[in-house]
Amino acid sequence: MAQTKVRFDRAVEGATNIVDSGTEGTKVASGTTAQRGSTAGQIRFNTTTGLAEYYTGTGFKNIDSPPTVTSLDVTEVDSQAGGNQTIVITGTGFGSGATVTFVGASGTDFNASTVTVDSTTQITAVAPKSSFLNAQEPYGVKVTNISGLSNTLTGQINIDSAPTFNVASGTLGTLASSNRASSGLTTVTATDAEGDAITFSKISGTIPTGITLNSNGTFSGTANEETSNTTYTFTVRATANSKTTDRQYTITVEAPTITTFAYTGSEQSFTVPNGVTSLVFAMWGAGSSASTAGNSYGGGGGYGTGTLDVSGISTIKIVTGQGGTYGSDSGGRGSGGGYSGIFNGSVTHGNAIAIVGGGGGGANGTTEDGGAGGGLNQNGGDGNAYGGAHTQRRGLGGTTSAGGSAGSNYHNNAETGSALQGGDGSQPNGGFTTYGGGGSYGTGSDPGTGGGGGYYGGGGSDANTSSGGGSGYANTSIVSNITTSQGNKGSGTAVGTSDSLYISGINHGTTNSNGKNGYVVFKY
Repeated sequence: MAQTKVRFDRAVEGATNIVDSGTEGTKVASGTTAQRGSTAGQIRFNTTTGLAEYYTGTGFKNIDSPPTVTSLDVTEVDSQAGGNQTIVITGTGFGSGATVTFVGASGTDFNASTVTVDSTTQITAVAPKSSFLNAQEPYGVKVTNISGLSNTLTGQINIDSAPTFNVASGTLGTLASSNRASSGLTTVTATDAEGDAITFSKISGTIPTGITLNSNGTFSGTANEETSNTTYTFTVRATANSKTTDRQYTITVEAPTITTFAYTGSEQSFTVPNGVTSLVFAMWGAGSSASTAGNSYGGGGGYGTGTLDVSGISTIKIVTGQGGTYGSDSGGRGSGGGYSGIFNGSVTHGNAIAIVGGGGGGANGTTEDGGAGGGLNQNGGDGNAYGGAHTQRRGLGGTTSAGGSAGSNYHNNAETGSALQGGDGSQPNGGFTTYGGGGSYGTGSDPGTGGGGGYYGGGGSDANTSSGGGSGYANTSIVSNITTSQGNKGSGTAVGTSDSLYISGINHGTTNSNGKNGYVVFKY
């Protein structure tokens, strides 16, 4: 082993220089920090710090080389996620007791809360995620050894937070049956601290059938009708860049409320409930009667359904038609069936919202069937005539602008159509019924038949011919989605039977008995 030789040269009185030779190195004094001396110029090895040091006369300074920082295992932090972020730092020259500082782009720095020097080439640092600020990205990392020497790797850590929902968890709306459009729902919104575009998707649960959640958080479509109030629960995910946040919501779809108006002999009232802006209605006019002697039927009433905008309406008046009465004379002629209608506030021609006509009265001849009532915005049908001299004596159906013409006065018992009522020359405001009535059959030994009630009534006729049906009406400025049909003629069967609101025993004409009453239904 080569020996190190130390020679002491005295060049100046009282001064001794050390001359070192050999290859192993010169051993200097070593000891703990507590064992330090206090003479300027002393060089020693500090066993506490593991570094050589020298004394300046005012303090000790370490003799060291700076560390190097080459890479991090984390380059993105979600500052709003909560908790701590663990970051592994790779480099060289890391010493025990080293500190880690995260250096903000604009000068706002903070130290890691814990630092573990795993080796001279690896450090594990932990810091609260909330300490990383968007305004300071990208962050650099600075490692400082206890010697005070340090190295910084800049531009390493960006902040990418998950989006934040702006709409609280819970209901996004309740859809009334009368308006199940998605426009009644709250749009889901969120914000992202980095300004990244946000998309939304349903990741679990069920959205009402007929409604779609769009990627921008809006809803489209119309919910299917429910048979009972139903609440749907689902979870929406907001995604910004690669970060996601989930939130649970509900939507409730209400089952419809159904209100019915059968014939009562007087007008009825309906107050529009608070919050209801539209309702679906269905209505059937009344049928008429005829005699079995000639195998004839009274005309059937009209049918119609639609959606009514009630946003500007508070009270609706309802008229439900009475079935035409079977005549008591030997011929058994029929009076006209009453119209069914709804009105804004009061029952007047000018306040009509929707009307379906009543059927015209039938006679006792072969196939002398009464004319059918018109549906919404439809004319009433013409009555039939036995033929021959009677052909021109049938009553014609009311139109949407005028009452139907009465048959010629062969037996002096013809009846004339009039607004809203199937006309009876002696009772122009409703025939024998209180509301919604068609014209009554005539008087005397050979009475005529009565026209059906309507927006404009059907024309009456004489003894051997039948009368016209009343016309219908709809105010299309507030009524939409109209479906309509003229009543049946000569069959004794109702129309609109496929409507879910239909009930049996209404609307159709009869033979040898009173015609069937009308019917009105609201669904909302």
